[in-house]
This record gives sequence, C-alpha cells and structure tokens, in this order.
Amino acid sequence: MSQETQDSIQGFEYDWLACDQDGFVGFFSTAGGGYAPDAFLQDVDAHDQAISIIRHMAPSTAPVPEPGQLSEPGDPWQQMAARGLYAFDSSFHGGPYRLTAAPTAPVRLSDLPEAAARVAGKLIYNGLRFSELKSISEDLLLL
Repeated sequence: MSQETQDSIQGFEYDWLACDQDGFVGFFSTAGGGYAPDAFLQDVDAHDQAISIIRHMAPSTAPVPEPGQLSEPGDPWQQMAARGLYAFDSSFHGGPYRLTAAPTAPVRLSDLPEAAARVAGKLIYNGLRFSELKSISEDLLLL
C-alpha cells in the first residue's frame, strides 16, 4: 500500500479509476498536474494493480477518440475505452480532466473483475455522468 500526497505526485503521471452515478467506470490520467482524490492517494498501488488487470482484459468495444485526439497503437486512453471505460486526461499544468476517448459500449463497475471493481468502487461520483461530460473540473471531483 503506497500512500502519496497531492504535492508528492506533482510532475509525475498517475492514473486512477472512479465510477459515475450510473455505475460506469472512468480512467483518469493526471499528466503530472491534474487533481488526484484522497481515496486514490491513500492507496496508489491498488489503482495501479486494478488498471493492470483492466489492461489485460480483452477489448470489448470500439473506442471513440474525441476530435483532435490522436489514435495510435498503444495509446492508453484508447486502450481503456476499448475495454469499456471513459478515458480522461489532465494537463501537466493542471486544470480540468478532458475526455480523450469514450467507449461505444461502456462497462459498469459490476462488469469488471472483482479486484478492479473493488478499487474503482471506492470513488463514486454520485453527481456525475461520464457519458455527458467532455470536461471535469477539480471542483466536481471533490468528494
């Protein structure tokens, strides 16, 4: 269990998982400057392991990149969207998370392997629907 702080992760890429009010799953990349919720910071290793589990799942749907987003082999946001997750990226300079790729058939928390679902289920945003958002500000992510 690796615990971090907002200050200790600044300048480094970290990825984390969360759920929206409908049980759909989102993948978030800090890009070195994006906000990271406390529930993620309390156990960074658990998120890394859950994301690894998801990456090893077979693709289940087609990813839809947002306009202006490159779709290259190995792109982590496309990979996550191909496994049914909404993929968001922030900026090295901070600011909101922006949708980079969406799944054509999103997965719910209950569709994930149990170990990954347990981690993503610790961050549930009851006021958000990932399918309706192109941008998510830090204010919306404060639990």
